[in-house]
Amino acid sequence: MFARPDTGAAPTSYPLPTWSAAKGILESIAFLGRGEAWLHPIRIEVCRRKGASGGAIRYQRYATNYGGPLRKTLNVNSGTGMQIFATVLADVCYRIHAEVRGTPPSGGFNPRHHLQDLFLRRLKQGRCHKTPALGWAEFTCDYWGPERPEWEVDADLNLEIPSMLAEMWDRPHQGGYASRFAQEVRVEGGQLLFCAFRRP
Repeated sequence: MFARPDTGAAPTSYPLPTWSAAKGILESIAFLGRGEAWLHPIRIEVCRRKGASGGAIRYQRYATNYGGPLRKTLNVNSGTGMQIFATVLADVCYRIHAEVRGTPPSGGFNPRHHLQDLFLRRLKQGRCHKTPALGWAEFTCDYWGPERPEWEVDADLNLEIPSMLAEMWDRPHQGGYASRFAQEVRVEGGQLLFCAFRRP
């Protein structure tokens, strides 16, 4: 569930993760707390099982109980939740490609190499900092790790997203809120290039 901000109280997902969501998925596996290096998504691919038909994203209706502060006063006072209905993605598989960016080495320590080694080691071991999720925390990934040979890029998938969240923060680490949207974002051959609509 990568909610489009314009869908309000009954959210609908984008067909694939935003740049910020892709970064969050990667950082659930490994990140450096001081922000001297970070994982910077550059491309995301939508995959399908080999031999399966492609060219489409599947959605389904979903209901969840919400217990946060945006409930009606009566619900808050009585301690009851409220149901939220959403349109979410179903049976998705993504490959996220990223590069490590950050401060240059100093004093014999290279934070970029350190983060890359930490990330690859955890990926190989099947370990993570917190369970990777596809947007909402209840949509946990059932797999993360090296590419699986039974999956391939859905080369038949071509679509245009009229408006997509391009940036959420003004800096890659401890940034302030500064959302920006890109118009007419293209997914071509199952790939979305973040560099096509994000500032470098």
